[in-house]
Amino acid sequence: MKRLILTLVISLVVLSSQAQDSRLFLNKLNIQLTARVQYYKENKVAEASAFKFKEKQAILHKSNATWQCDEVKRVVNNNYSDLTYSFQLVKGSATAAGVAVNFAFDRWGTDNYVIMPAAVYNGNRFDVLKYSYPPLFKKEDYSVDAPITITDVPRLNKCEGESRLDLNTGDLSTPSLGVYFPKLKKGIWILTEQATELGNSVLTLEENQKRTKAEFTIAAPCVREKVYGICRLTDSNETGVDWKQGDKVTIKCKVYIFGNINSPAELNKQFLSIRKSLGTSISINQLPFSKAFELMEEQQNREYWDEKNNFYTLGGEGWNMKFQLGWVGGCMVTYPLSMIGQPLSRERSLKNYNRVITESQTKSGFYYSCSNGTAWCSDCFWNPHPDNLLLLRKDADALYYIYKYCLSKKTINPNWQMPEVWKEPLRKFADAFVTLWKKLGQFGQFIDIETGEIKVGGSNSAAMAIGGLTLASKFENRPELIQVAKAAARYYYKNFTIKGVSCGGPSEILQNNDSESSFAMLESFMALYEVTGEKEWLKYAEDAAAFCSTWMVSYDYKFPSASVFGKLDMKTTGAVWASTQNKHGGPGICTLSGDCLFRLYRATGNKLYINMVHDLAHNIMQYISRDDRPISDQHSGWINERVNMSDWEGKGQVGGLFHGNTWAQVSAMLTVAEIPGIYINPVKEELVVFDHVEASLKENRLTISNPTQFDANIIVFIDKDLSKPYPQGFVSSCPKVFVKAGTTEVFTVNGNELIKK
Repeated sequence: MKRLILTLVISLVVLSSQAQDSRLFLNKLNIQLTARVQYYKENKVAEASAFKFKEKQAILHKSNATWQCDEVKRVVNNNYSDLTYSFQLVKGSATAAGVAVNFAFDRWGTDNYVIMPAAVYNGNRFDVLKYSYPPLFKKEDYSVDAPITITDVPRLNKCEGESRLDLNTGDLSTPSLGVYFPKLKKGIWILTEQATELGNSVLTLEENQKRTKAEFTIAAPCVREKVYGICRLTDSNETGVDWKQGDKVTIKCKVYIFGNINSPAELNKQFLSIRKSLGTSISINQLPFSKAFELMEEQQNREYWDEKNNFYTLGGEGWNMKFQLGWVGGCMVTYPLSMIGQPLSRERSLKNYNRVITESQTKSGFYYSCSNGTAWCSDCFWNPHPDNLLLLRKDADALYYIYKYCLSKKTINPNWQMPEVWKEPLRKFADAFVTLWKKLGQFGQFIDIETGEIKVGGSNSAAMAIGGLTLASKFENRPELIQVAKAAARYYYKNFTIKGVSCGGPSEILQNNDSESSFAMLESFMALYEVTGEKEWLKYAEDAAAFCSTWMVSYDYKFPSASVFGKLDMKTTGAVWASTQNKHGGPGICTLSGDCLFRLYRATGNKLYINMVHDLAHNIMQYISRDDRPISDQHSGWINERVNMSDWEGKGQVGGLFHGNTWAQVSAMLTVAEIPGIYINPVKEELVVFDHVEASLKENRLTISNPTQFDANIIVFIDKDLSKPYPQGFVSSCPKVFVKAGTTEVFTVNGNELIKK
């Protein structure tokens, strides 16, 4: 073992009405903090010994080892202090050992809300079905009012018995723990770093049998009792390391305590402002948006257009690789191709829309979501689902994107008219959602597509229906649609956003918590706000955005140097985790651009939201495989969905990916169509650069440098009136400026125009 230093830095921030000593405040929450040495027998802690401090130093004798821990306390101000613990083996040796920092919660209860971003929501204390991948509800599981039901993932136990979870720091978007104490109306966030010199750390949360006490431990090295592989937990083969005299290691963490917290949503809102307090991020300019779109558009038209079937495929011939309506492409890829694509792409996209809208509707009004090119089926994953099951989220996506397309066409050309053959099918489509809502007061997760009957409820999977009905109401001038959208928004906000859960968005996760349904909530709340102007939806959107931030990677993960991503020096800030089951980050949102956050920034002025947009938009382009920078064996223009920080597919797959293009490409195309390369607010003299260029603004002088090897056509949004939402499709019609590779150009901002100097 290398000579290592273990330094624990605890930064305690106490937000309350008056400054208080951080240790006393922890004591008021009945939390005891200890530093300790742990000895392992295989994957379990056999013995743990805590240091007892006298002044600033403690000595611990254990077997043939003498351990020393030095404490240095640095008071920053009355509300903030740093505590540093330096651990060292000063004499002797130790076998299968490690060190840890332990937070003991002596006043605990199962009503506490527990979150570990991207891995655990409400403790993952839900019903469990131990189905193999891809899990799908069986007939005996069907229930309209089903409790949230998940697969075999790390979790606290809803039933009697052992209640413990172990997570590698690479399992989280931000290595951290949040707890909301409803009885005390307080909350705590504990953040740590990815790794020490011993590699990634382990975060363990364990409850006692009575659930009256709990312990949270940050330990090095990472030793888990159970390790997660897709849809199953198994015993790990991890254990402690051997220490010799002089060995040292470093760990850091921060602790924030908040008063006057009244819900999980409020706890998560605090996270939004602190999530980047540890870890570092670097933005690298390498591929301008315009060149990225060129690569992806060319690949779509060359590889994925099916001339016989008049639709864009997902790159294969099987059911779920030929065509899927929503979720991963379908009636989503057609949107950016229609807005900023070449004439051929726009022509083909129109054919794609027309084929779906006029030929794949069922008698219930909903649309079949999968096709193999010769037939349609309700839904599929590899093979058609039984019992006419449809993941309604796919149709909700289609409703939203079809009307987004129609509204955007009107923005670009006010004289544009919806094709006559679309009108009745789309009216029937919107009405199907209204009928479903009025019958049961929810949209459900899985329905029988032929009858419109809910088979599995209890999820906010189809939350995008709120946005779809909102846009349909605006385009069709049908106020009854937006009334249903409002009722649904209130229901899902109360039962999911406030409670800090959002689940069942993807087709193959049962009802694990996921980022996709989370962002669908945000997208829908923003649609409601912009169409109605009512502040209620803005509050909902802000709470949803905070929750979405828990799914976004807040720092640049250090990949193994020999991995695919390690060799390419991939950055991860802005990657979006999939779900608590599918434990990987993704290059973007499945499947959105994130312009809902940009719109939220314009409505609130909160720069945290525009920073989230920047992380999303700037980050995603590096995942595009190019001839000059191939990513493994991926084709030029492809984007794989894997940003594997977790070892859920095996330790050898950290920083690895599979062969294949995915929905992430559609997310990147949407980004180019909906996020401007440069945003200017001339009133505030504010400039934000999303594209892979550099820019500065002095008075009305805009200087743009292109440090990449590719020419750039840059969309510039000159925003002179933040009081008005911009219409769908507006960004794609903003002015563009051209800057050759490796050059600098200067432009004069004149009203809504940019004049080259």
